[in-house]
Amino acid sequence: MSKPVTQGSLFRSRIAKEFDKKTAEFHTSANEDLRIFEDDLNCTTAHDIMLHEQGIIPTKELKLILTALDGIRQKWRTGEVTIGAEYEDVHEYIETTVIKQIGIEAGGMIHTGRSRNDQVVTDIKLRLREDILSLGEATLNLVDALQKRAAEHADTHMILYTHGQHAQVGTMGAYLSAHADILLRDAQRLSELYARVNTNPLGAGPVGGTSININRKRTTELLGFDAIHENAIDATSARDWAVETASVCAIILGDLSRLSADILEWSTVEFGYIELSDEYSSSSSIMPQKKNPSTIELLRGKSGQATGALIELMTMTKGLGSGYVQDLQETKLTLWRTVYNAQICLEIMEGAVSTMKIKPEKLSKPLKGNFALATELAETLANETPLSFREAYKIAADLVNTTISRGSTLDKLTPKDVEESAEKLYKKKIKVAPTLVEKATDPIQSLNRRRSLGAPSPAEVKRMVKEHGAAAKKQRKELDAKKKAVEASLKNLHATAAKLSK
Repeated sequence: MSKPVTQGSLFRSRIAKEFDKKTAEFHTSANEDLRIFEDDLNCTTAHDIMLHEQGIIPTKELKLILTALDGIRQKWRTGEVTIGAEYEDVHEYIETTVIKQIGIEAGGMIHTGRSRNDQVVTDIKLRLREDILSLGEATLNLVDALQKRAAEHADTHMILYTHGQHAQVGTMGAYLSAHADILLRDAQRLSELYARVNTNPLGAGPVGGTSININRKRTTELLGFDAIHENAIDATSARDWAVETASVCAIILGDLSRLSADILEWSTVEFGYIELSDEYSSSSSIMPQKKNPSTIELLRGKSGQATGALIELMTMTKGLGSGYVQDLQETKLTLWRTVYNAQICLEIMEGAVSTMKIKPEKLSKPLKGNFALATELAETLANETPLSFREAYKIAADLVNTTISRGSTLDKLTPKDVEESAEKLYKKKIKVAPTLVEKATDPIQSLNRRRSLGAPSPAEVKRMVKEHGAAAKKQRKELDAKKKAVEASLKNLHATAAKLSK
């Protein structure tokens, strides 16, 4: 059996024996708590200022507490703090350190009217709201990069695919703008998520509140939360907002994975549509000709981690009864890993999109006479002859077969070919204008005639880039306002603490 580890002892008054070394290391969350160390200092500072204002902590004791907390903060920022398994978590470390410095009479007041249960969830939310704002900014940065490239390539023609087969003629601008729109929705999801995360659980107690005369509205104000997470049972034990965070991150990384799949395919020699810049490529240990899009491959791989993290969190929380349980400690590492991966992947994709070389000559090469223009031929016949669309569709399909049997292409068809097909299929004599086939099978004319809202014609792409760019600008303005509100609240908290500690 391993030797006992002397713990901070603040929370073990009921327990006669200490953890042994192995159990202490198993039980502690100190390592994953390092990410919320400064958040815990802010949480404790706000809580104790509120207790002082409520007449619970006297002025003299508050000054000692705030000075001690600030000293811990300075040591943390200079890298002088180390926390081992002798502490169950950072909360115990901070309270123990304060008591060692100023004594238990004053230091013992800092935890009045709260529990670790509401304390830790407050810390996590303080950290997570900043992560969400950073993710929102990174998402909008990628939206801007995609929209910029879309504007550059609004007239770059290419084949669009369905089922992995040539489908219709489009533009690279429309393709890039589509992914910008997807990520714009992701930014909206993050904004909606922020509203559910930025609520204050502090003061909910272990599960049933406190008899201490606290003011939860005041800590909500001091910490810059938008509202109180009210019900004490819900506030301390629910983690739906953590699951939702993982869900949004999984959606974002799934969207990036789809974009990655196209980039990887289009980077091959067979396609050659794009080329990643050197900063986002690697070479081979043995094949000197290789330029591998490995950064994007890694990004696509990390999307699987995000999906796994979502399943982890849902599995951890799905069978838990009401009230805090230690299982919830395990949600933190999964959450930290998920938001980090989402952040770095968004930043990597922004750099890759901004710098990749797009090759218009390669993209447009397959267009002339391509069977992807068969839809345009059918629609032109429906528009300019007495045929119904389904009749025109069947004639176009017949003409595709005719063209294949000839070893030819659609642009080589004649008006007579169309008239003969109508006669053969429907016993209809129609007159086809001399320019109809040429007009229908010309990729540029075909694309420019697409008049439906959201079509990939250059004019529509330019409109969408402009309008959706304005939507992104509006979202960025809202995000900046949230960031400033958080920064202002924490600045005010520290200024209030500095004033009261004098």
